[in-house]
Parts: sequence; structure tokens; C-alpha cells
Amino acid sequence: MFILFFSLLNLSIFVNNYVIMMYKTIYIYLLLSLCMSFGINAQEIHEVKRGETLYSVSKKYGVTISDIVKANPKAERGLRNGMSIVIPIIHETIDTVVYIMHKVKPLESFYSIKNKYGVNEKDLIDFNPQLTQGFRSGEYIKIPQFEEVDVTEKIELLENEKETDIFEELKSRTNKFKQKDTYNIAFMLPLYLDKNDAIEKESNNLEEKSEIYKKSNYALEFYSGAKIAIDTLNKAGMGLNIYVYDTKNDTQETFDLVSKKEFDNMDLVIGPFYSKNFKIAAEILSRRDVPIVAPLSSKGNLLENISNAFQVIPTKKRQVMYLSDFIYENYMHHNITLVRRDNINELNLMFEAGKIDSTLYLKNKKKISDEEKYADWMISALDLDSLAAYKEIIVEGNVIDSIHHELDSMAETNVILIPSIEKDFVIDLLTKLNATRDSNIVVFGMPDWVNFKELNYEYLMNLDVHLPNSGILSYQDSLTQYFIDHYQETTNSAPSERFAFSGFDVTYYFLSLVNQYGGLSSKMYLEPKNLLNLNFDYNYKRNEKNGSRNQSVQIIKYENLEIIRVDE
Repeated sequence: MFILFFSLLNLSIFVNNYVIMMYKTIYIYLLLSLCMSFGINAQEIHEVKRGETLYSVSKKYGVTISDIVKANPKAERGLRNGMSIVIPIIHETIDTVVYIMHKVKPLESFYSIKNKYGVNEKDLIDFNPQLTQGFRSGEYIKIPQFEEVDVTEKIELLENEKETDIFEELKSRTNKFKQKDTYNIAFMLPLYLDKNDAIEKESNNLEEKSEIYKKSNYALEFYSGAKIAIDTLNKAGMGLNIYVYDTKNDTQETFDLVSKKEFDNMDLVIGPFYSKNFKIAAEILSRRDVPIVAPLSSKGNLLENISNAFQVIPTKKRQVMYLSDFIYENYMHHNITLVRRDNINELNLMFEAGKIDSTLYLKNKKKISDEEKYADWMISALDLDSLAAYKEIIVEGNVIDSIHHELDSMAETNVILIPSIEKDFVIDLLTKLNATRDSNIVVFGMPDWVNFKELNYEYLMNLDVHLPNSGILSYQDSLTQYFIDHYQETTNSAPSERFAFSGFDVTYYFLSLVNQYGGLSSKMYLEPKNLLNLNFDYNYKRNEKNGSRNQSVQIIKYENLEIIRVDE
């Protein structure tokens, strides 16, 4: 009988819309009635994938977090990759359901569908399980209509509740610690208020429109993103007192600020941006047991001897080592060539000849030494003896004469490793590689490349460029759509991926944890979470002496004018 009902449901897809609605209404109602008459309760085993949370699993199967925890007591501490959990499937009495078919348009999301039809994300997934993998343009999905209410009326009724789904996770969590009514949150940002005051004063004298000091923009974009997260959590019922401090890029200013007594009452500090300022603030606040977050720095020694601190961006070493593992797993039997610069002799000669000053000399010397470290990390995971072919090209100067003769036109794939963070050198090398059309090439570069705006997008696609990254932005996601809409509405500008999106992600993630636990400590388990542009994965062995570092890395590449993840 079950087979008959499901067969009829599948056949009805090919009938016109009127017949679809009639048949599916009858059969869904009968099927649900049959299930309820037998009182069916079922169980399903789910293997946890990387990045999944109790919330995402509950949404996928349409059950509550408490039901999952009840069936899996160990899951209360969070989910681990590869963990098997029992999903209780409970059939409850529901009203007769009518639904209509909707053809998905490009860039549509849960957020836009909900606004159009007044249906929530959970109900959409219940009737369209494939939506857990995202929306596909051109496919038909079922829009459930649980009662005879005009669609426009539903939209009006939900107008004030259109953000409900965004808050569900926060509201559904069980509190493990006594919460406070209000939390004190400090932002330490390089706003350069003195510079902006000077610009405004000068423009007033000249009767010209004042502009914002250029370096202030990064902090303002970050805080604009953070403000949306703050407003979102406020609406969800979290009480917040927000304090913003201008650190400029000044170590003394930072020291003077965190030395103030008022920081003793802070539940969380976000910032400073720059590593030297963060180290000063973190060392002082760690002794006072005030948690502090480094939102943008990837320095490897940033948390050294600082216990109550959190580093959002994975270290360069972590990213490059992860990339090395990926290369080993996927390309160890191919022709591998590492290309790197060796400019130290030329740099020394230029310094001795007085062509560059000491500041420029030290800056370039550090960049070269960094590239040597990246090169070592890139080959560290490679079993060189087992490789089909491996060679290293040392380039003197910033320009490579030719790369064509180093490639094997007969090889299945020429894998090019480029551990350089020198923009001009990278651009020149990719240009020459792109001119080599008789070889199949895959290029592996550094995380810094995503910030090289001058890179030719066509080259990135032609050369199959792979990069390690802390996360990519999905414009199809409902939360992303929500953020973009609100950012544009409040700032009259488009959000930047590096600062605005990060501001939202960092603020929403850590403030949610503060609300959940009543405070933060590096000794606590921190649940992995995917938000907009960043992925937080603190599920690793933490060093209580050196704080908590984000470990989440993705391998991305450029394809069909999009950035996609390739390591899943």
C-alpha cells in the first residue's frame, strides 16, 4: 500500500498543476493518516559530516535539538566529524496539506521564498529534502499551504516576523550556565578619530565636503557588519551594552585603554585588528580573565602564553599544511614543480648600494624568508621519493624568463606549487604559465592571493588555481541574503567580504556563545559553525596556555566565474 501511494505521488509530477494539487492533497492526507493510525515512530542513523551542528542536523530532519540530545546524550557536548547519532522520527497529527509547485529562479533562497509565500525553512525542507544542498535554478519545489489563506495575506502577517528563522538557533539552545540580563561587549578598532577630526576641520575651512580617513574604512566596514549581528541578537532577546574604543594603530594608546578599570567588567573584547596591538591587549586582559578575540590576524605566535584568547583566522602554517595534504592525496603521481624566488643576494646588493633604505630592506627580507617557510611547508607533506616527478625552480629576481621548458607536455598534469606572496612575481608567473597552452596545468598558491585584485580571473580559471582559505561566501544562502539586504539598507553601500562579512560572523558567533554559556573561556568546548564568509572549527585539542585557534581551512578554486570548494 505504501508503494502504491509513493508511486502515485511520483506519477503526479507529470500532470498539470491543477491535477497535481488535487492528487497530492488526497494522497498525502491518506498517507499521513495511515502512518498516524499505526502510530509509527522510526529511527534513522546519521553520520556527522564536518561542520555539522545540532542545529543543522535538527533542521535537516525536522526534529528538535532536545529530541536529538535525548536520543544521544553524548551529543549534548557537540557533534564530531564521523560521529554516528540516532535521529528519532516522530509522526505527529497535522492538518490536511495543500501545496503548489514553484520553479526556482536564479539566486533564490529560503529567505526570498519565505517572503514570497509566507512559508518557513523547516516546512520547505520537510517537503523538499534536497534543499539542504541548496537551491538549483530551474528545478520545481513544493510550497506547502497549510490553510486556506491568501498568499498576500500571509506575507502581511509575516512581515514583522520575516527574520524569525535567523533567530531560531539562538532561541533553541539550552543554557548550561546562569545567564546575565545584560552583557558588556567592547570593540577595539583602528578608527583614527583624530585623523578624521583633522580632515573634517580642514574641509570646513575650505568649504569642501569632508572625506573619511582611508584607513578608517576597514574598521567602519567591520563594525557595520558587527552592528547587524548586534541588532539581530538584540531582537532575539539578548541584552547588550556595546563599547567602542579607538586604538588607531598605536601600541601606547592600546595599553592605556585596556589598563582602565572599566575593562574588568567586560564579558568579551573583540579586537584590536593589528597583531602588535592585540598582543598588548591580550596579555593584560588575560591576567584579568577577560576573553578577547583576534578577528583578522593569522600570525602564528599571536596567542603565545595568552590563555583566554581566540584567533579567528587559521594561521598561515595551518592553511599551507592543509594544502600540502590535499596535494599529496590528489596529485602525488603527477609531475610536480615548485617555483620560488631567491632574491636575498640581490636585496643585499641593493641595500649596500643605497638603492633602498633599511625599512624597505627589512620588509622585503621578511617577505623572502616567509616564502622560504611557505615552500618548506608545501613540500613537508609530500613523500618526495614516491612522487612520479619532482623538481624545484629557484628564480633570481622578480621576473621569470620562461617556464615552458620546465613543463612536461606528455604528463597527465603539471602541478605547479608557488609559495610566493609577492604580487608582481605571481602575476608575471601566471601570465607566462597561461601562455603555455600545450600542457595541462594545476596551480597551487597562497591564501594571500585572494586579496590580489590585479590577478586576471581568466588566468585563474585556465590554470585551475587552487588556494587555501578560511571560507567562501555563498550568495545563495538565506543568512547571506539577510545580511546583504540589511547592510545596504543601513549603509547605502555593498558589504566587503574581508571586513563587513567578517564583522558579522565574528560578532554573531562569539556573542551567541556568550549568551549560551553566560561567558567564555578557552577551556570550554566551542561548537563548529558555518556563517557567512568564515567557518569556525574549534573542535581540536586546545592548548590552555596558548588560547584557542580556529582550525577550519577550505581548498577553493576558480571555475565558471565562481569560487568553489574542492576538498569536500
